[in-house]
Amino acid sequence: MGREVGIVGVGQTHHSRRRTDVSQAGLVREAVDRALADANLSMEDIDTIVIATGPVLFAAVNQPEKWVVDAIGAQGKSVVRLTSGGGAGFAGALAGYYQVAGGYSERTLVVAYDKLSEGQLQYSISTLYDPFWGREFAVGIMGFSAAYWRARMDVLGHTEEAAAMVAAKNRNNAIKNPYAHQKKAVTVEDVLNSKPLCWPIKLLDVPPISDGAAAIVLASDKVAHHSTTRPAWIRGMAYCCEADNAPERSLMLSEPLAIASRQVYRAAGITNPRRQFDVVEVQEPYSCFELNYYESLGLCPPGQAADLVASGATQVDGDIPVNPSGGCMGANPIGAVGVIRLIEAATQVMGRNETHQIKDAKLALVQSGGGWANLRGCAVLSA
Repeated sequence: MGREVGIVGVGQTHHSRRRTDVSQAGLVREAVDRALADANLSMEDIDTIVIATGPVLFAAVNQPEKWVVDAIGAQGKSVVRLTSGGGAGFAGALAGYYQVAGGYSERTLVVAYDKLSEGQLQYSISTLYDPFWGREFAVGIMGFSAAYWRARMDVLGHTEEAAAMVAAKNRNNAIKNPYAHQKKAVTVEDVLNSKPLCWPIKLLDVPPISDGAAAIVLASDKVAHHSTTRPAWIRGMAYCCEADNAPERSLMLSEPLAIASRQVYRAAGITNPRRQFDVVEVQEPYSCFELNYYESLGLCPPGQAADLVASGATQVDGDIPVNPSGGCMGANPIGAVGVIRLIEAATQVMGRNETHQIKDAKLALVQSGGGWANLRGCAVLSA
């Protein structure tokens, strides 16, 4: 589509359960300042800005973009805010991508954040559901996620042990991530023996709740070289949805993710994702979802996700590392997570990840999503 678009600057905060030292606007300012500095730019160089957050109740501020604009010095700029639940950051990046690719902007700043310590997270998530068909059943997102996982256990072999391998892998990877919120060594047995929450989900299958922000600078091929000699080029990007109500949905495969990946792979020339990608970053709201993503993204056939994680292939030293950053198990400022995944993948293909660089990484896959598992997207980045 249109012009080539690259990520030329990145920045994120040090995520935490509670950032009491800054306001929401101050949190955003940290990420923006770091991204602009990384791109060797100032706010004057930015044409348009996309602000992405979770739903209003996540951080309990209505129309936060008004506050944020003042904090980052964006007066007089073209500014748009959007939300898509857990996929807000990714959706914001997609909106910024379209602005640059379509010729409306040469440089677009995308900043995403959530300060979940100040909002009503579970209440807000519960209101996402149809008030008649879904709200009482769901009770936040965990009830549906548990049913989603249970439906795949017998049919696809997504066992508690396989999900525990995912959780342990990601939590241990997060130890090296300087921006992660949780950094504690965890074994598969620790996950299996952790407190039951909503069977089969247990405490260590669940990521933390974090305050944090992340920002990227997108640039056209015309100006990208002013910021870096090695941008992370976006080779394809899509975000799709499916039916809202559970009776109309397949619980085996993430249909919107499968659709999005087909679109993106076609644009990026991907024919064998298992062999072509050097690194993968996914957004796992619960450990079981990562197993589903392996299959929906074509990293393995349906029913082989458990074998894939058990083989060690998705470890940092495996042939297709998934979440070397630790993923959401390391930090989970929900509205910002999609941009964080893009940052982690971008720094990999740019060859400058701070602490967990995958050797010779040239092609990266990113997955993100929101809603109640009915909004899913992915992107391919390359050097």
